[in-house]
Amino acid sequence: MTSTPPQVPSEGPSTGAPGGMPDPELAAARTFAVVWAANFFAALGMMAFLPFFPSYLRDTLGVAEENVALWAGLCVGAAPIAAAVMGPIWGALGDRFGRKPMLLRALFGLSLMVGLMAFARSPEVLFLLRIGQGALSGFLPPSVTLVSLSYPAGRSGRVSGSLSAAMATGTILGPLLGSLFRQHYDPRFLFLATASLCLLAGVLVLTIAREPKGFATPDAGRASVPLHTIFPDIGRRLAAMMQRPRLRLGLLFLFLVQFGLGATNPLLELYVEELHPTWSAEEVTAHTAWLFTVMAVCGVFTMPMWGRFGDRRGHGRVLLFAALFSGIGLCVSGWAQVFWVLLAGRIVLGLFSSGLAPAAFGLVSDVIPREEQGAANGAVFSARAFALGFSSWIGGWLASLLGLRGLFFAGGVGLILLAVFAVKRLSSAPSMAPAPDRAG
Repeated sequence: MTSTPPQVPSEGPSTGAPGGMPDPELAAARTFAVVWAANFFAALGMMAFLPFFPSYLRDTLGVAEENVALWAGLCVGAAPIAAAVMGPIWGALGDRFGRKPMLLRALFGLSLMVGLMAFARSPEVLFLLRIGQGALSGFLPPSVTLVSLSYPAGRSGRVSGSLSAAMATGTILGPLLGSLFRQHYDPRFLFLATASLCLLAGVLVLTIAREPKGFATPDAGRASVPLHTIFPDIGRRLAAMMQRPRLRLGLLFLFLVQFGLGATNPLLELYVEELHPTWSAEEVTAHTAWLFTVMAVCGVFTMPMWGRFGDRRGHGRVLLFAALFSGIGLCVSGWAQVFWVLLAGRIVLGLFSSGLAPAAFGLVSDVIPREEQGAANGAVFSARAFALGFSSWIGGWLASLLGLRGLFFAGGVGLILLAVFAVKRLSSAPSMAPAPDRAG
């Protein structure tokens, strides 16, 4: 299934390294497997509580009904915004000092901050902890970079698709686990369970994953570079990356598509309540979980496919498809009068929005040298995180003006128009051209 690692071309019988160390093929396969599992565990824990922030704020923290949408948007959006600010910095530090340390920092930081959320007694404290979570976490970019360097160039779309599918697999089970947990236990325990899963993921990476040598930036190294020069140099590298038109165009398009999607997710539970006001709280929670789960199920199967398609035909095309059909899915959701139509809209979103991450990370592999891809992957993560964070905040405000149904329509129409008006420009841009099949 999605956990099958990309194959490393063999140059002969595997004999192993001296001293009994595993050979490169075996080390790459083990690293892929453990990083896939780490992404799965982290996503499983996060999605056990994120879909239910509105009811948690209202029922557990006592937020007034009229303020629930605002605080839900703020808390959901706080972590992506903080992660977006730190993403390129962590990525550039990973290029210097190693991608495995950056992945460990993300997993252990996530464990700490989410664990502390169990003790929050106000929405303000929860908001601050979400900021801390975002600043320390962000595990997908170092995961993609760490695993990609173990395989031949030209396969980043497939690698990022497989790892994104790991997160989607966790997303499938997370809302269902959270819904079941909330029916029988104090919802605060969900934060402790998530922290434990992230801690387990970090321990697995620490003990099993291996980082290939030879992919550091030319001046990397703690001893050879004065500490006071590190951050100015990171700034110069990031500025140089943003001068590449293909990367800049891809990041802008990714941001706009992700923004359209992220405005509605934090309020989905409230939309289900609006569609079926006679349902009990337990029914609303369970059906909301299914909406997140069915979208993730679609992503599990389509992310690797989008990655392979982008590697062969061009990652820009995948971004176009994601924008157009995600817009259609949002419009179907806004038109829904019953739950099953809303579910159909989520299926469309799951099938096509799943191409966003593989396409964006694939664009990086096409235009950035491999030894600098950590910073570029961090920039991709930041574009998505900024979009998720700002869309969560602005989505709550727009919902108060347009209503929940109007919010879905506004996002959907915006994405469709974006795709239509971008076709001619992107079709002639270099980023749309298929990348060479360097994998053979």
